[in-house]
Amino acid sequence: MNPQIKKVTYYIENHLADELDVLVLSKISGYSHYHFCRIFKLNIGESVMSYTTRLRLQRASGEVRRGKKSMIEIALDAGYKTPTGFLKAFKKQFGTTPTAYKSSQKFLHNHYKELKMENIEVVERDEVYVVFTREMGDYDTSSKIAWTRLSTELNALGERFQEKPAKIEMNLDIEKGETIGICHDDPQVTDTANTRYDAALSWGKDEIDELANYDFETKSIAGGQYAKTFYKGSYKKAEEAWYGLYAWIEESAYEFRDEPAFEKYLNAHLTEDESEIETEIYVPIK
Repeated sequence: MNPQIKKVTYYIENHLADELDVLVLSKISGYSHYHFCRIFKLNIGESVMSYTTRLRLQRASGEVRRGKKSMIEIALDAGYKTPTGFLKAFKKQFGTTPTAYKSSQKFLHNHYKELKMENIEVVERDEVYVVFTREMGDYDTSSKIAWTRLSTELNALGERFQEKPAKIEMNLDIEKGETIGICHDDPQVTDTANTRYDAALSWGKDEIDELANYDFETKSIAGGQYAKTFYKGSYKKAEEAWYGLYAWIEESAYEFRDEPAFEKYLNAHLTEDESEIETEIYVPIK
């Protein structure tokens, strides 16, 4: 994907609650507004407004399912001035009304609510800084592509440091950071082609800032309270852990924060045996 357009998609993701003006987005991209919209659609496959609307509606679907906000509140949060406009857009996106959608999700929620999730805890995390790369598609495939790409780019750093020495001492031992997978979308809601996965590695802020000088994409992952659970085995077991954790949060007094959830891989770099892989899941709460 065009790096300038990718920068715009990241901005949109982080400002869904704000008014998003095409002129502002075109300035972020570095393209003239006369050409920006066409270049965006060429790269993303949909217009900038369609992309923004889809992300807002996907976020709203979670609020509809949880049922803790009124339809007016959800509509306003999604950028609609009236519930009627929101209802029409929701039905166009998901093929059903919010009420019917909420009912269809009850079975899934009730199923996972019955699970005895014994390894859930609430933890406090500091903000962390990461290098990352993004891939689109089903999580199983996209995660493998993303991790292969990021590993290849990091393995090439030795040669790049010889050509352009780092300004600080770089200690990029994988054991000193975190190996993180950011799953932005619920596969039950988002089309496979539009599902976003970020492969990310955290180190100190100074190291991450320095890696940005070598054309790595960087960002931070918010600190604060997280609900955390753990599972061991292949990533095919992830569904039970993810939905079990979400059901637990919905039944608790906690609320979801508007930040992405993520997985932390504890030993994936040490073993190729899927049955031995250990993974923690973190969902931001308040």
